[in-house]
Amino acid sequence: MIGQIGQGGSERQLYTFLAHCDRKRWAPVLYVSSDVGDLASWRAPIGALGVPIVQLRGRRHAKMLQFRAACIAQGAKSFFSWSSYTNGFGLALLGLGVHRVGSFRNATFSDLPTRFRGLWARLSLAGVTTVVCNSRETQAELSRIAGAAKNVVYVSNAVQTFSPEQIAAWRSKWRAELGVSPADILIVGVGRLAPQKNFARFIEVIAQSSKAIPVKAVVIGRDDGLLQGLLEKVAQHNLQDVLRFVGPVADAREATCAADIFLLSSDFEGMPNVVLEAMAAGAPCVSTRVNGVIDLIEDGVTGFVATDTSELSSRVVQLARDPDLRHAMGARSLNAIERRRPEKIIPHLWALCEPPVTARSASTGVPSADTPSR
Repeated sequence: MIGQIGQGGSERQLYTFLAHCDRKRWAPVLYVSSDVGDLASWRAPIGALGVPIVQLRGRRHAKMLQFRAACIAQGAKSFFSWSSYTNGFGLALLGLGVHRVGSFRNATFSDLPTRFRGLWARLSLAGVTTVVCNSRETQAELSRIAGAAKNVVYVSNAVQTFSPEQIAAWRSKWRAELGVSPADILIVGVGRLAPQKNFARFIEVIAQSSKAIPVKAVVIGRDDGLLQGLLEKVAQHNLQDVLRFVGPVADAREATCAADIFLLSSDFEGMPNVVLEAMAAGAPCVSTRVNGVIDLIEDGVTGFVATDTSELSSRVVQLARDPDLRHAMGARSLNAIERRRPEKIIPHLWALCEPPVTARSASTGVPSADTPSR
């Protein structure tokens, strides 16, 4: 049983999880608590996997009752919630003997409603017995809060890799579509235009960097209501010919291949999928120090992790001026990302769906980037 999807890269992680399901062992059903429109672009791909998608309707208590009745009717053995918000649905399964696994895919409780967040946090933990975190920072914090009452494990997000030929083809295609010449240094950002992503900081970094060396920049992602204000900020810095917001694209992974440098300006993340995808595209990354990023970027080796706008700008300029450094970091990123391929990561998530004794044994041993750690 799978809980609801989340936002942003969470959908792709969910699809990858389902795509690597052993259908001889599991018969997953995806229940969606939020508006099914959130899943619109993934309905067909998930449906093609043969996974039923069920929309829960009504107020939250009605959805809980629907969910419990469906699980009883289907004889469900395991529940896997895909977000902290839906972890509470595990409470609907109390007394049924269902193994309940919950997820925290953002910085601790940051994606829960701000009103009554303390109550939401308690419900999120109370609904499950095993907790999966995709950053070590969140794992440490939840282990401290939950103590020995919960099995709190870390499992990295997974990322699909592509051949050098495919990356080169996408790079040529997207640089042409974006009107970027082979000689231009292109800085790419990807994400919803939402406060969490702090694209105002992205603009500031480009403004400072462009004073030191000519660059081009694009931001890829849907507008969550901030575009007009961001465009005004672009105009204030006279960056109209430097920085563009291109909106959402069908597959941002392809467009990321056009980047010479990938820039993450977020205030917080769970584990930033966009950094994984940029590394898989062979792009050196410059990132704020958000949750999960230190598990991805080896500072100074595969990219840079910075603490403020000035340092972000300094690192962008350093990379923009040094093509050899860009290529070396990109190559090391491609090599590092191999251990996060789905076939190496996803089996650990499915192992957690097994009865607790089996799940616990799957999470023991020496912790690493691609095995669960307690």
